Amino acid sequence: MRGIFLSLLRRAILGDYLVTNHLNDQGLLHKFSKQLTRTMDIPCVSVIADKGYDSKEEIETCILNGIVPYVGFKDDKEERILTLDYEKKEITEKIRISTVPIHISACLHAGVLPSCYENTNISIEVRSEGYLGCFQRSLDQKTAICPMGFTLRRVKTKGEGMVYASRSSCRQCANRCTPSKSHKTVYFGPKAVYVAVKMYGEYPPVNVPPPDFIPHNSFFVKNRTKKTVLIRIRDDIPKQKERLCISEHPFGTVKWYHGAHYVLCKGIEKTTAELGLSFLAYNLRRAVNLIGTRAILEGIKA
Repeated sequence: MRGIFLSLLRRAILGDYLVTNHLNDQGLLHKFSKQLTRTMDIPCVSVIADKGYDSKEEIETCILNGIVPYVGFKDDKEERILTLDYEKKEITEKIRISTVPIHISACLHAGVLPSCYENTNISIEVRSEGYLGCFQRSLDQKTAICPMGFTLRRVKTKGEGMVYASRSSCRQCANRCTPSKSHKTVYFGPKAVYVAVKMYGEYPPVNVPPPDFIPHNSFFVKNRTKKTVLIRIRDDIPKQKERLCISEHPFGTVKWYHGAHYVLCKGIEKTTAELGLSFLAYNLRRAVNLIGTRAILEGIKA
């Protein structure tokens, strides 16, 4: 069983918890965050989690639903980059300050930062199709250099040609060459050395086609997206250090001082109830230490 809970009021009390039988933390961030908003009756919430919760799909879902994710980086370095489809829409001030998930999603797809994400580690910008760059294949045909200078590896053969890709390079590239949310895959024909591509972004590419090069690939697609929305999520090391005190310390207290390092019951429902008693005992003791028994009794009577 895995227990997840939230500490509120800056090292004060536990706000909510979730007991699961998942082997890891993947896929739990959004589920627990939405449970928390319902329990505490708050529209938006900021969550701090370790890199075990790092999932691009989960983080994107959280952002589209009014949840600010401070999640440790597992693959990214200084910032996490997400791409959304651009949707032209007039965003009024009423929509921008709204905390309804559908309005937050509309703002993000229109390239407007919702008010609930101001003063956070999230920034947004709209990128238009602009510069022409190219992929250049090496002489040994094992690698290819992308327009921004990253190295792509040969991943498979397709007919007489070869396909090159690098998921890690695309994750950290801010000057996108594809409107897709996934990483870029490039196909080279048997005799091709250059593959031209149109870039999304304000920075000129490192690799550009030679002056006499005529693009033989058809990137003039009718339905190709002219604009994309780029969301940047900066790493926040102080938040991660703060998580150790806010979350890990109460968990250790509950685990050892209340004998919750193992459970006696079986099944999700029974285990949830058993651990709930331990968390309740922790909150009562914590409340007594913070405000005293007299204030607690007065609050109950009121």
